[in-house]
Amino acid sequence: MAPLSDTAAKLFGPEIASFRRALRARNLSDNTIRIYTDAAERFANWLAHWPGNDDADLAQSWEEVTRHHIQGWMTSLLETNKASYANNQYRSIQQYWNWWAEAEDLPNPMQKLKPPTVPEQPVDVLRKEQLGALLKSCQGREFINRRDLAIIYIFMDSGVRRAELVGLTVDDVDLDMREIRVLGKGRRHRVVTIGRRAAVAIDRYLRERARQKWADRPELWLAEKNRGVLTKWGVREMLERRGKAVGIDGLHPHMLRHSWAHYNKQNLSEEELMRLAGWRSRVMVDRYGASLAEERAREAGKRRPLGDEL
Repeated sequence: MAPLSDTAAKLFGPEIASFRRALRARNLSDNTIRIYTDAAERFANWLAHWPGNDDADLAQSWEEVTRHHIQGWMTSLLETNKASYANNQYRSIQQYWNWWAEAEDLPNPMQKLKPPTVPEQPVDVLRKEQLGALLKSCQGREFINRRDLAIIYIFMDSGVRRAELVGLTVDDVDLDMREIRVLGKGRRHRVVTIGRRAAVAIDRYLRERARQKWADRPELWLAEKNRGVLTKWGVREMLERRGKAVGIDGLHPHMLRHSWAHYNKQNLSEEELMRLAGWRSRVMVDRYGASLAEERAREAGKRRPLGDEL
């Protein structure tokens, strides 16, 4: 979070509080509300401590903010952050201004502005040999090995997001049907599938989980050493540790999601892929697994070359 400075709280705080209440009334997730309001607070702090040379450009209220201020904030973000971060901040503050313009019945200063361009940087896709090494690194009867093996299998078989995996409860898993009910973006539920080996790994984890101090908790994933439930940061740290052990530097959940998309693009239709991944836009189908798109195209071209048919 970006707590408001005293000056920013005085000048811009009341509207941000109203914005937060409006988001809650829309029944948005706590994470979405946090992202949107955090951007508004960061922008308010920047406005309150104007870095420009001309004091005449200082905004003393939201009504005085112009596209010039928003462009200035974007420029300052791009000077010290990645373009993807500035782009995310742009889209988040855009939500504030959409609300503000409607609530105040005033022009939206972000109209006709465009977000910072993000250079395409395809996420690495793991080779099957690397995925196999990850699974092998989790062999063993210890609680932590059985938990990590189950988690990696779910990432590989279903392509769920990290937040979706962390949010799972014991009741969300149906091992007989090999299905898992996840809560995705926009609080939309969907059912994803897993393989037989994943079901066996989860079953073994659940038996070991039943012996833990926190076994009566509804959350599916428990932390090691009786430290309660596993957090999203715990999942990230686990993957980094497991990846490093087998020579995969910087392993993160998104890499496993991209790998799932890459390998399933060959077996599923676009509609099936979108439903299982929780996507609403077909743009995401092209974005995921893009780093190996040329390889897939070459393999497809080899299936029925024209010369072989003549």
